[in-house]
Amino acid sequence: MPNPTTPGVSVEEITKLPYSITLVDTAMPVFIGYTELIPEGYNINDNNNEKLTISSLLEYEDKFGYAKKESIQLKDTKDKGVTLVEPDVQFLMYYSLQLYFANGGGSCYIISVGTYNSAPAGPQLSSLKNGLDKMETLKAIKDPILIVFPDAVSLTQVDFYNLYNETIGKIETKNRFAILDTYYGNSTSSSENLNTIGHFRAKVNSTNHAAAYFPHLKTILNYTFDENETAIIHTGLQQAGQDSATFYADEIAALDELKSLASDEISSGSANAFVLADLLGQAISIAEEINETADVKTALTDAIDEAKIVLDAIHDGTIDNFIIPDDLDESAPIFSGEFDDLINAILAVKDEKGNANGITLKNLESSNSLLYNEIKEAIRSLKVVLPPSSAMAGVYGRVDSTRGVWKAPANVSLKYVIDPTEKVSEQEQSVLNIHDTGKSINAIRTFTGKGTLVWGARTLDGKDKKEDDTDNEWKYVHARRYYDMIEESISQALGKFINEPNISYTWLRAKTMIENFLNQQWMDGALAGNTTKEAYEVKVYGSKDPITENITDTMIVEIKIALVRPAEFIVLNFSHKLQQS
Repeated sequence: MPNPTTPGVSVEEITKLPYSITLVDTAMPVFIGYTELIPEGYNINDNNNEKLTISSLLEYEDKFGYAKKESIQLKDTKDKGVTLVEPDVQFLMYYSLQLYFANGGGSCYIISVGTYNSAPAGPQLSSLKNGLDKMETLKAIKDPILIVFPDAVSLTQVDFYNLYNETIGKIETKNRFAILDTYYGNSTSSSENLNTIGHFRAKVNSTNHAAAYFPHLKTILNYTFDENETAIIHTGLQQAGQDSATFYADEIAALDELKSLASDEISSGSANAFVLADLLGQAISIAEEINETADVKTALTDAIDEAKIVLDAIHDGTIDNFIIPDDLDESAPIFSGEFDDLINAILAVKDEKGNANGITLKNLESSNSLLYNEIKEAIRSLKVVLPPSSAMAGVYGRVDSTRGVWKAPANVSLKYVIDPTEKVSEQEQSVLNIHDTGKSINAIRTFTGKGTLVWGARTLDGKDKKEDDTDNEWKYVHARRYYDMIEESISQALGKFINEPNISYTWLRAKTMIENFLNQQWMDGALAGNTTKEAYEVKVYGSKDPITENITDTMIVEIKIALVRPAEFIVLNFSHKLQQS
């Protein structure tokens, strides 16, 4: 302000640009789920935006930690060696954020409903619903937003659908959009013989404020395992409780056959030492192979050592009489007894535990480096499988920033993805894309030379026609989200006119502001029409009392816009005219 020191008129020039409309963030998702840590000062009821917002994976790690470390479970597999059992991962927030940022996601909100330790039995519906309820009251979270539940697939099926329907009920009247997953990553659950898509459509309510994607994704990410503290669980080939006679039936039968051949050789009266040595050597090899994976090796090791003494004696020529002394049963040659000892020792052996059982991977590095390296390679080879909602949240952000929210988030490649868990054919997608229920499921497909692409952009209200046979303008994801963005952006801008005089001058300023905004949207390609008159229409006026016809304190704004439609189906018409002779 001027501070004049002499009488007179002081002039101050003030630059005042006309009001303008600023686009609100359109693809800032809220991830609701469990985290390893809850940062100091973080409160789910806190309206401090800085506490709820992250802009990178590094910031997430600093505030909320990493993935839960899973225990290492190994299983011996016949003819394949040691295999790593895929962990039943319950908490997917960290992996989902890796996929989100890799696919173009930017800043996002994190609502932590608890730590991994707070839910030892896995994610709970009550906690996730509590996070959803808290999101409703937080002023720090600005609409329009995307809603993602990374841990939803870890709930029971009943709770899974309950959570989604609860979410749909809360966003129906708001500028919010939910990205949903199917419960299973394949068409049919072998465990329950359920059709994944049919079950989803039967259980989830119809809405144009949400979109669902199928199938799940095999990513390039690796699971996080506890290598230092938790002991390895390593199961052998033998099932718990299975008797050794049954488990080793083939080996015992082979030993019986070798024993029979040895007895025949001895009973012939002219036993060949080299033949007997070969038969006993085969028996020892079978026993040694069993002993490699035996849980307790002492009994079988002793029997093998005894058999090797006899074998060495044959080779040295110190044994030339294979019949036992007269005071014992002469019908049983002493040589055949070595086979019986091996068989009896095998019957006492079990292969229910592997060599790494009860040892941490860190300790195994020094005690059995070969097995250690085998396990490390198996860990690197096992890839994380994730539901696609987090990747799609990233795709929405990428498309919005590079093209605009009016561009359908489809025909876009997915990063960090090796393959979908199931290949969807063109015929199968036709059922997914358009269905009598109107609940469209957007397919994620792999194309040769193109990679993994998002191949659908319809909402869960994807019917082409409404019940009154009019066009369904909300069947596309981008149409719903673009309208939400326009509505929120203009609503915020019109807040500047609150308590302004309700006169034609104010109406003109508001109309000009909105028309400038929509004109820029039309020039960017967001609105259809060859001219601005075809693309949009804006009316601003003061309402009249129907009796006195006096202008009231209400300013009415009417906006009509022509939304663009995607070229979802492209038809090529070819014709061929023969050359005249």
